[in-house]
Amino acid sequence: MRFCSLSSCSYANCVVVQDQNTCILIDCGLRKRDIRPFLELAGLSPGDVDAIIVTHRHIDHVYGLNFFLKEKNLPIYSTTRVLQELKGMTFTTPPHLNILSECTGQRIGTLGVLPFRLSHDVETIGFIIHGDGERLGFMTDTGFVPESCLKAFHDLDYLYIESNHDPDMYKRSDKPGYVIRRNLGLTGHLSNEQCGQALQSLGHQNCKLVVLGHLSEEDNEPRLALDCARRHLAWGTPLASAPSRKPGLWSDNLIQLTKKNPHPK
Repeated sequence: MRFCSLSSCSYANCVVVQDQNTCILIDCGLRKRDIRPFLELAGLSPGDVDAIIVTHRHIDHVYGLNFFLKEKNLPIYSTTRVLQELKGMTFTTPPHLNILSECTGQRIGTLGVLPFRLSHDVETIGFIIHGDGERLGFMTDTGFVPESCLKAFHDLDYLYIESNHDPDMYKRSDKPGYVIRRNLGLTGHLSNEQCGQALQSLGHQNCKLVVLGHLSEEDNEPRLALDCARRHLAWGTPLASAPSRKPGLWSDNLIQLTKKNPHPK
């Protein structure tokens, strides 16, 4: 199994995950003009994608859904409540909505997907995705890491986790006070230090790769996020940050890169 971030910031979020037989998108916040070019940079086309999983209804995660479905009418998966919220969106063609069971998960082709509730200001989920005998944990857009995730996200092969902001930078930002309070609160986003503490609690001594995602473009820097994460990870754990508005490298290529350069930016 491998994965690749196509965009990762408050402007647009989209991650592609595939094993040898199935290819899925996690969210599709991409603008219409970016969908085909970003997929092409990852060596894919819309026709290669089998399904889309939606974490929550915020616009940076669902903006491109209707545009993508015009390219290929794919099934969309999420929990009942998230799907209900998606029904308020305008779609050219009614999408095929499929419920992810929070008890048993769901098979999407040859990939298994088990959702976990996170703590955001709308219904939001993270996942463990199973494929090719490996497990990927995916967790962004949460004000803290729920106990259920701390228990379930142990011994993963890969982890994609939010490291959204540096609190000191956030407090000096020009954002309205209510936005700052929301994003620093229990239904906001993980700070660098919160991400680091979660990494330490999860104890990923044998993790093949950790990728930091959803970094704020205004209130964080990849250097700060990576330095904080390294202090909480086992020595030698491959670590990278997802680029903000362009596709990154596939996870297998990132692993090779980190072996040559243990401190990629």
